[in-house]
Amino acid sequence: MKVNLVYDVTDFVLKNGNIIDKMRIAAAGYDVPSDLKDETLNYLKAIINEDGGLPFELQPGAPSSVKTTAEVLTLLIRLEWGSSDLIEIMSRFLVSRQKSDGGFAETLNLNSYIEDRYGATEGREWYPVGKSITWLTGKALEALVLAKYDDAERLRRARDFLIYSQNEDGHWPDYKDLDVSDPLGTGNILPALVAMDIGPGNKTYENARAALYQHLKHAVDEKNIFDLVDLVAIVPPKNEHEKKIFERAIPILLETQHNDGGWCAIGMKKSNPELTAQLAMVIAICGEYA
Repeated sequence: MKVNLVYDVTDFVLKNGNIIDKMRIAAAGYDVPSDLKDETLNYLKAIINEDGGLPFELQPGAPSSVKTTAEVLTLLIRLEWGSSDLIEIMSRFLVSRQKSDGGFAETLNLNSYIEDRYGATEGREWYPVGKSITWLTGKALEALVLAKYDDAERLRRARDFLIYSQNEDGHWPDYKDLDVSDPLGTGNILPALVAMDIGPGNKTYENARAALYQHLKHAVDEKNIFDLVDLVAIVPPKNEHEKKIFERAIPILLETQHNDGGWCAIGMKKSNPELTAQLAMVIAICGEYA
């Protein structure tokens, strides 16, 4: 790490976060207890559903979620914690949720869980069930590529779903028949494109990166720390203009950290473990460019 935090983020996440939050700070290089790997694997094996997916938000007994499974699978592989059997089981679950258009969708029986977590109106606007979601496809595709899933046709279909659903402004709608772009989805999709060797020089990638750069620039201007979680999607900065975003963003994150070690979501006063783990990862990965 190139940036020293004023307050102890690791202690806050270990005390207040879930397994995904703890995995994030471990993957970012923070010091975690030596038994966290065993604790994580034992917990995942205890709650994993029969279909091979992890329950929504890691709630034991909840239906399996593409989002939760993809996020955990990606972290397991980055940390080199997952056994081949566990990775294979979770990968099979993910591909079982791929739609005919190549995108990935959550099952209908997650509707009430998503409404409870994100709101009946807001949740449905960006996280509907039963239809292919662009940012969800990005998460699933990245996880499957990292897992070395060997069905190239399925991976290509997911890639093409993303390429052909991109809007002219460089961002994506949350789903295909939605007119409005969601800049927050772009940060989830860019890593999947890179994993599929769609990088610099490719029109889809370049348009998305340029759009995300403008969005992040606005987030820095507004000191919107929630949106700054996507800084990791444009690492490393490719020019001085991008580097200035990191130089401005990291001090903002340092200034807004609470004395309990966490960060607070917009409109809230209490530190949020999920946001904290995400921003801790941003500082660890992006700090050297500040």
